[in-house]
Amino acid sequence: MKKQGFTLLELLVVIVVLSIATGLIVVRGTPGKNNYLQAEAQKLTQILRIAQQHAILKSQEIRFIPVPKGYTFEALTGTRWLPVEGESMLRPRFWDNAGVQVNMVVDGQAVSFVTIEPTAGLNIKTLTLGLGKSRINLSSGTGGIFKSGKPFEATSEMAVNNNLYNPQGL
Repeated sequence: MKKQGFTLLELLVVIVVLSIATGLIVVRGTPGKNNYLQAEAQKLTQILRIAQQHAILKSQEIRFIPVPKGYTFEALTGTRWLPVEGESMLRPRFWDNAGVQVNMVVDGQAVSFVTIEPTAGLNIKTLTLGLGKSRINLSSGTGGIFKSGKPFEATSEMAVNNNLYNPQGL
């Protein structure tokens, strides 16, 4: 005798797949700078966590450097800062959305790059991503783990940062 229908497991798998697809459509499908900026912030938060893990595993300082149209990572090797090797996620990248700007603050002071230490940092670091008037903050507390905040609207567009550090070769 053949049984007809679906098992509970099959139904649950379909529901999970549809939920994920719906979530992607809502985030990606709804136009608006806040959604684009939130996607950039989530991606950067994950990459910064990878940089933190790399710094801990290699006992090496890493710095995040925004450059025009993107960002890169460098590692302290001896007395020199060199592009990170051995971790493809820390390669130079372009923003997915043109026009993203970055302002960075460490302990209340504006900086042109952020250093990620191999130990839990004591400095409070804040990266503000901007796209037009939309903003979102990525912050690390004294534990060093970056977290993304909620997008918000500013009264004016973020000024282009012309004082960006420019590593060799970019």
